[in-house]
Amino acid sequence: MAGSIWTTEFFDCPNCGLGYAATKEQHPAKRSGTFNCQVCEVKVHDWSGNYDFFDWKIDQPKAPVFGKRWA
Repeated sequence: MAGSIWTTEFFDCPNCGLGYAATKEQHPAKRSGTFNCQVCEVKVHDWSGNYDFFDWKIDQPKAPVFGKRWA
């Protein structure tokens, strides 16, 4: 959708704790959906409104780089 606002949001599975990142997009029409954990199949998030979530990925934090100072 041209001119829409995209944000990245983070969720954790309430059962196994696996983290996920998803892109949230604004829409002019109402949408609804749900996303289940890929490991234990428990509902991680459901939504309804003028937005949609897509591009669900497992959120893998980056390991710290030893020997470098944080900027």
